[in-house]
Amino acid sequence: MERSVLLVDDEKVFRNYIRQMEIWEDSEFCITAEARSAEEAIRILEKQKINLVILDVSMPGKNGVFLSEIIAAKYPETAMIAVSSYDDYDYVREILKNGAHDYILKSRLTEETLMRALKSADLRMRQKSSWELRKELRSQVAEWIFHGASSPFTSDNSRKAAAIVKVRFLNRYSEENVETLAEGIGRILESAGDRSQGLDILAIYCRPEKFILIYRFYEEISEAKIQEKIAACTFISQDNIRRIYGLQLTVQSCPAFFSDNAMRSYLLFQMKEKKEETSVVTPLAMTIGQQKKLLAAVEILDGDGAGTQVRQLYEQIPEGQEALCLMMTKELLDLLVRISEEYQISLDFLPENNRLFAYTQGKSKETLAANVAGLYGNVLREIRERKGTKRYTGLVGNAIEMMEERYGEHIGLREIAGAIGTNSSYLSRLFHEETGMTVTEYLNRVRVERAKDLLEEDVPLKEIVHRCGFRSYGYFLKIFKEYIGKTPKEFLRDENKR
Repeated sequence: MERSVLLVDDEKVFRNYIRQMEIWEDSEFCITAEARSAEEAIRILEKQKINLVILDVSMPGKNGVFLSEIIAAKYPETAMIAVSSYDDYDYVREILKNGAHDYILKSRLTEETLMRALKSADLRMRQKSSWELRKELRSQVAEWIFHGASSPFTSDNSRKAAAIVKVRFLNRYSEENVETLAEGIGRILESAGDRSQGLDILAIYCRPEKFILIYRFYEEISEAKIQEKIAACTFISQDNIRRIYGLQLTVQSCPAFFSDNAMRSYLLFQMKEKKEETSVVTPLAMTIGQQKKLLAAVEILDGDGAGTQVRQLYEQIPEGQEALCLMMTKELLDLLVRISEEYQISLDFLPENNRLFAYTQGKSKETLAANVAGLYGNVLREIRERKGTKRYTGLVGNAIEMMEERYGEHIGLREIAGAIGTNSSYLSRLFHEETGMTVTEYLNRVRVERAKDLLEEDVPLKEIVHRCGFRSYGYFLKIFKEYIGKTPKEFLRDENKR
């Protein structure tokens, strides 16, 4: 495979000398670009993939040391070979510290020495993982934060943000397992960024269970957009780490800073704090009880009921919590996928994980609630059409038909079982096996759905209680709020706003 080489030197004579060497004719290395300055080289690196850079140390303006800092920070997979007319130890030290694989004096540069340096540098880069290539930079960042070493970001023109991540329960594992877990978790945290989109994330592991995240934005300048992208990265990392390792994260986002030193001071202060973190672990979006209610509506193919449950789930999310909206949307769509797979319904239009942020971006939680509720309604309607108008067969189907016809009467399990010719204990067990609900729960749901219709028709509450078969006004209010999550008055107010 051809390995691309960028040649950077302000002297045209030297560039010609290198380019005209015979080593390029029959080797895997090829000079694909040339630059006369560090600034020009940076522009080339931004536009094309470069495997190796041959750079002159002593260029006018921004010199090779500056360029090596940029390459080490932004393009860690790119190997560097430095050349110079001067045997200057200070230059050598700085260039090698920034990751250059070799330093060759121009007076000693021959085709043989250059080819040997190219092969050596390329081999070392190929043998390293991306995690190992970034180790040095992480080490430099840790030295800068905790020990006051020089900043590795001196020549980095990115906008920066930071967060402190605590991996809950990581400290319960053995030392050997923690090291392995920390490496895997660090990779997940860093992979949430996309350098091709101008975002790079560094994850610095701090024993026993914390990471410092440094976000570097090379294109985005809007503070709001930066926070949106950080929220998206947080969501992706939390979901993947929970799914792969079964661990949860506490994410403490840091405020915006005007300088790297201010960010360092804040991080240092927070990491030294002994008190319990005040940040909250992002919970699973749905509780078991909420999921059970939603599945109960799904079981009886009640699209309106499922839509109501979906809207209630979004209503509980505080304003401005984009990450929670992302999590809620993902959980609801994941559940819908499982439901659709069970009934062999294709949902090709749903967003994949990596597109979920784009799907939710710019949408209010009310819009998301309406969209997702609509998806549930459409899927359940298609399932009903496939199954036919009669959702259940035999005794269960007969019991459901009776409840839907006689919900206004004072009937219960015993009366229903007697009317359809079976005993109450057998019907109770069979009904629960097929629907996932008790007869009473199903009957109450039918009554509440009819009560909703009557409320929208402005029927007085006292008459609704009587017509829907509730034994008392207080019991009606209790059951209505239990299933809808609102009082009848609150339900009507919200319906009138739509």
